[in-house]
This record gives sequence, structure tokens and C-alpha cells, in this order.
Amino acid sequence: MSGIEKDRERLKLKLAELDQIYSLSLELLKKSQDPEQLLDALLDEYIRRFSEIPGLNLSDNLDDLADDERREKAQALILFAQQAALLKENADYQARLKEQNRKLANLTRKLKKTNEELQRLNSHYLNMLSFVSHELRSPLISVLGFAELLEEGLLGDLNSEQRNSIQIIIRVTRNLIEMIRNYLDLAKIENGELRIHWQQIEVYHEILLPVMKELEGHALAKDMKIVPEPDSRVEHVLLQADPALLRIVFVNLFGNAIKYGKPRTKIQYRIEDRGDHFLFAIKNYGKGVPKEKLTHIFEKFSQTSQYHPDVPRGTGLGLFNTKCIVEAHGGKIWADSEFGQWFQVFMTLPKEPRRKPRAVKMQKAAPSALPTSSLETPVSKTATPEKMEKGEGVH
Repeated sequence: MSGIEKDRERLKLKLAELDQIYSLSLELLKKSQDPEQLLDALLDEYIRRFSEIPGLNLSDNLDDLADDERREKAQALILFAQQAALLKENADYQARLKEQNRKLANLTRKLKKTNEELQRLNSHYLNMLSFVSHELRSPLISVLGFAELLEEGLLGDLNSEQRNSIQIIIRVTRNLIEMIRNYLDLAKIENGELRIHWQQIEVYHEILLPVMKELEGHALAKDMKIVPEPDSRVEHVLLQADPALLRIVFVNLFGNAIKYGKPRTKIQYRIEDRGDHFLFAIKNYGKGVPKEKLTHIFEKFSQTSQYHPDVPRGTGLGLFNTKCIVEAHGGKIWADSEFGQWFQVFMTLPKEPRRKPRAVKMQKAAPSALPTSSLETPVSKTATPEKMEKGEGVH
């Protein structure tokens, strides 16, 4: 037999031996109750076998060994020791992974239980909030009604001091009613109870005129007027929407414009036909909001009134509720402002929403940034309170 054939034969035997040892070890690991202990025992056995090879020094080159049997045995043990070490490392990794998965499963169960408890508490909170708000709203409306009768002199003449006191009562009561309305809307949104009843509406006559009539007393108290832009489209603004929800939107937007606008100025509104949607804009002249804060004013409990110390503190829910309703209708809402001069809200509403959800839901997305495209052109940046005094009458 030639040397090459001898080498091939030795190689076959070597591979067969390695394969047999490797397969046997895998079977033992599968059946073992403690794989880590078994692997340690295997490594100890390899060390013992190495020590039984007479004159073997692991630092020596194994190819220098004259005895083929000793050399191949040493090589087989070294190769399999490497395989065993890898198996042990993998077993340790799997054990750590299993322990981490167990901890993660425990944390997941705890988190689920906590979330369920939070949902239960939130449901109780919203139910209580709705009940209390309903119970407070009716008597406050009665208080407001009688206070307005007193202010108008229908229940007798008032002196100057009495009239000033009645005006304070009216202002505070209106603010409380607005806060209650916002809390009621929030409770309905979070409970999924603010349902959308889609129908075709004519915005100006069905929404804007009734809202402006409702807010007329509030505006007159500050000697303010609500007027359209001269070139604004007003008639025949047809949308598929919920009239009751759009009324909430415009009450919030016009109400804020009156609340934060300067006395004896006008509130401008504009409607533009943009093809598949309408663009609405409402502008007031007052202190406005700093540019860096504009993206936060539509967040829940955001206090715009912090920039207006002379205005009663609100709930921080009006614009948040408005955003939820607008987005449920497939629209967008954002704001622009020149701090110390003016504040303006822009809003788009599609004529025919592609998707028609059944209820208003809170959106998880962050508030929209200011638009940069030419699609949403700001309204009359050159207008001033002095120029506005030349506008049309109250609408």
C-alpha cells in the first residue's frame, strides 16, 4: 500500500471516529438532565485522555510525533474538545436566553395586568367625569341665563358696581361651561362614544351662522366682530361630515379667537375651494403663541393660556378635541403665529372622505408641523387690525 493510500485510510478512520464521537455526544446531551454537567464531564475526560498519552506536550507540534496512533488520537481529541467547548458555550447561551425569556414573560404578564387595571381606573374616571360634568352643566347654564337677564336689565335696574359684578359672574360661568364641555367631549372620545353621523351639509348656513350667533354675546362683551375675508368663499360649501362634530370644531376655534384676541379687533375667517377639499382659516389679533410652541398647542392638556396671563386658565383640551374630530373627518389642522401680533389656525376638510370611521378616536401620531407646500397658503398676512376695521359687518 502506497503512502498516499495509507494517508487516505488514516483520514477516513479519523473522520469516522470524530463523527462517531460527535454523534454520541449529541445523543448524550439530548438525554441528559443536566447538559452543562455532562459537558464539563466530557471536557474533564478529554483532559484525562491527553494526560495518558506518554510524553505528549500540547505545546509541541503534533505532526512531529513519530507514533501515528498517538498523533491521530491527540488530533481527534483536540478537534472534539473544540466541538464540545462550542456545545457548552451554546448550552450556556441557551440557558441564559431561557432565563431572560422567563423574566420577560413575567414582566409581560405584570404589564398586561397593570394595563388592565389602568383601563379599569380610566373607565371609572371617565364615567365619573361625565356624570359630574353633566350634573354641573345644567345649573351653570341656569346661572348664566339669570345673570344675562340681570345684565340686560330685564329683572330691574342695576348700578355700576352691580353691573360689573354681574359681568364677572357671566365671564366666569361661561369659562366653566366651556371647560365642562371640553371634558365631556374628551370623555366621549376616550370611550369611543363620540360617534360620527355622516351626511351632506352646507357649512355656512348649517354650521358657521349658528356658531357665530351663539358666540355673539361673548364677542360683543369684548367689542369684537367676526368677519369673512373679502375674497373668501362663503356660500355653497358642501361637505360630507357630521354637523354636530363640526359645530364643536368651530365653537372651539372661534371661541379661542375671541378669548385670546385683543378687545375691539375683528376675527377674520376664510374658506377656499382646493379641489378635493376646502381650506378654512381663522385669525385673531392678540398676543399669539411663540413659533417654537406651535406644534404643541394641539396636545392634550396643552395650556395656551400660559401666554395670556390676563385670560382665565382653560382645560387645555379644546384644540386637542378639535384635532381628533378634524382628523377623524380625514382632514388636517395646524397653526401659525407672530408672537405679540396675531394667531391663525388652518384646517382642511375633504369634500368626500375616502374612509368614513364611525367614531372619533385619539391619534397617536405627533402633531403636524407647519406646512411648507404652496397648497396651504396663509390668509392675508398683510392685513392689520386697522385695515380690518374697514371690513364687512358681523356674520
